[in-house]
Amino acid sequence: MKPYLIREPNNNELYEALIILYRSFGRLVPSDIDGQVKLLINLINSKIAKFLIAEKNKKIFGLGAIFIFQDVCSIGYMGVLPEFRRNGVGTAIFSKLIKTAKMIGCKTFLLYASKFGEPIYHKFGFRSNYITTVYDLPSTIPEIQILSENVKIVKNLPEWAAKIDRTAIGFDRREFIKIKLSHGSKLITVDKEGYALISGLRLGPIIAKNLHGAVDLIKRGITLGANHIIVPKHSKFPYKLIELIELTERESEANLKMIYGKNILQKLDYFYALGTYAKG
Repeated sequence: MKPYLIREPNNNELYEALIILYRSFGRLVPSDIDGQVKLLINLINSKIAKFLIAEKNKKIFGLGAIFIFQDVCSIGYMGVLPEFRRNGVGTAIFSKLIKTAKMIGCKTFLLYASKFGEPIYHKFGFRSNYITTVYDLPSTIPEIQILSENVKIVKNLPEWAAKIDRTAIGFDRREFIKIKLSHGSKLITVDKEGYALISGLRLGPIIAKNLHGAVDLIKRGITLGANHIIVPKHSKFPYKLIELIELTERESEANLKMIYGKNILQKLDYFYALGTYAKG
């Protein structure tokens, strides 16, 4: 393959880069792509995200990103157009992302691997953690299931919710969550017990101290228009939740969470749903 350039994109190139991402996975471009671009620009300007693109003859054909949370970096948005694969492009983007992350002090690397990306990540020493899967939510809640009055829609992230999130996930994501809220995500809480975000049609993350709180958050999310969640299938996940809410697993939507570097302390029994894959 003739030489190509890997570099950071300008803000006005992010729209094209996201189109490439969806094309690389054979997915339709979502109607809210303009909102996604604005969110990513805010995250980049806030130094939470960094993107790289692969470019040849002024045409973007690959991309990747890191999301920075102190010394933990999450890697995602990895995609290369099919006609440019098998030429080491994905590996080159990924290598540069890892190098960039290490230069800013990252000690732990997280990602959600698609079937295309998984072989690359194993070569870099990433180890498997658990599977994540998309489930469709029921369109309505049975009338016999009364919604808890404890579930509230709030505008700002309470300090207690930020602490629960950090305990569950193992690092501080409050600035990331605040930016999500500023771009239209809805925040629902069960006071001092748990919280959830609704972003478009997706419900997640869901962080709760107990199954009852998680169920209440999901019920309220359904009434607010959410139609799917991303479930982390870890050893402490209460599979009874799938029966209580009548979740329906989507086919071919599973991804593998992988980790490299220093382990982080998490409380996974608080962790009921992801906010997004940021996969690659």
